[in-house]
Amino acid sequence: MIARIGLRTSRATRATRNFQTSSRVLLGNVYGSPKEGVYSNLPFKVKTKVVPFGVGWWGVMGFFFAFPFLTSYWHMKKAGNI
Repeated sequence: MIARIGLRTSRATRATRNFQTSSRVLLGNVYGSPKEGVYSNLPFKVKTKVVPFGVGWWGVMGFFFAFPFLTSYWHMKKAGNI
């Protein structure tokens, strides 16, 4: 019986919400319009940095590649094996 109470209300009196239009309105006001152009969707600067992006990228990759070799050399030198 309690479940049928909701069926009695007419569609005109029931409050409905259209999620598609409300989200479009809110997103447009909160975030604005997206920028257009090359590299505009990246969360970091690529072109206007003091140090180019490639230098930092390959520097980090080179360090992490050389780290095991450098530490093993240091430990062998410390132990007197070299």
